[in-house]
Amino acid sequence: MAELLLSQRLESHAKWLQSLGVTGVRLDLSKQGAIGAQLPGALLVGARLQGADLRQSDFSCANFSGADLRETDLRFAELERADFSVAILKGTQFRGANLDGANLHHAQLWFADLRYASLVEVNLTGAELMGAQLQGVDLTGTKLCGADLGGADLRSANLCGTDFRNANLRGASLSGVIVDHDTNFGGVKAERKVFRSVDVDALRRAFLPPCLHEIRRS
Repeated sequence: MAELLLSQRLESHAKWLQSLGVTGVRLDLSKQGAIGAQLPGALLVGARLQGADLRQSDFSCANFSGADLRETDLRFAELERADFSVAILKGTQFRGANLDGANLHHAQLWFADLRYASLVEVNLTGAELMGAQLQGVDLTGTKLCGADLGGADLRSANLCGTDFRNANLRGASLSGVIVDHDTNFGGVKAERKVFRSVDVDALRRAFLPPCLHEIRRS
């Protein structure tokens, strides 16, 4: 899709938002392609982007709040500080993307592919990540408080300083993860076996999950 045409459609979408649907047209890029688009700061609140091909695009600081991005391809995209709060991201492909500092508060990320993406200091509070693929992801300093990661695959992820307080990790895979003194599993819901390969000695006692509270260290 030509960048000029896409910019024009974004302008019409902005009018649609400002007028509460009276003028302008809601942006709908479902199953369309905009590979390599350069649209930092774009306003995409409530847009329809299901199945769109947005690989290698620059949407840094863009606002996707409440947008529908089911099955959208955002592999290797630049999404630093983008806002995906309450967005629908079921099955979305983020492999290799840069999401550092992004806001995914209460986003729906069921079965999303985030393998080898960077999610440093991201807000994933209350997000739904059931079955999500997070292998090798850098989650340094990320907030996952109250998030649902049931069945998620976090193998070899960097969890230094990650805050999982009161999250659901039942059935999740944590093999090979990197943790440190600031990784917080306080109040986490999970079976003991989930932490079988985690270096719990690196964790503070107060940050252990309830299933490991009986552990004593010298």
